[in-house]
Amino acid sequence: MSAILNEIYHTLINEEITHHSAWIGHISGLKAEKILRGFRHPYLYLLRRGEYQLQSETDYYVTYVSPDFSIKHTPFVIAVTPEGWYFENHVAGGPYSSQASIDDVIHLIMHCEKEECTPMIMPCNRPL
Repeated sequence: MSAILNEIYHTLINEEITHHSAWIGHISGLKAEKILRGFRHPYLYLLRRGEYQLQSETDYYVTYVSPDFSIKHTPFVIAVTPEGWYFENHVAGGPYSSQASIDDVIHLIMHCEKEECTPMIMPCNRPL
């Protein structure tokens, strides 16, 4: 894959994340936790920005309600290589094509079944 295709894959997956209904933007873990606190819905989640972005890697957090109703913050990295995009956290997954969605892998990042994941839909997809 050429550098141009690498850049296109990187842009597509990162734009998909930042336009996701669960996207909360660049907020602290404490603020994300306050939003989810009190919900009794395991695997209800928010997506938020991590600390860095490089040309081929961007990090994020998925903040979610665990089965015991505590709030978890799981970091993950989206990396783009000539083969496609990958996610990395405790395990790695990929490569995925540009047609693959973050919704196809979010359950792997949270270590649950796909049907258990529920995005917390944020009004107008804007950070608080």
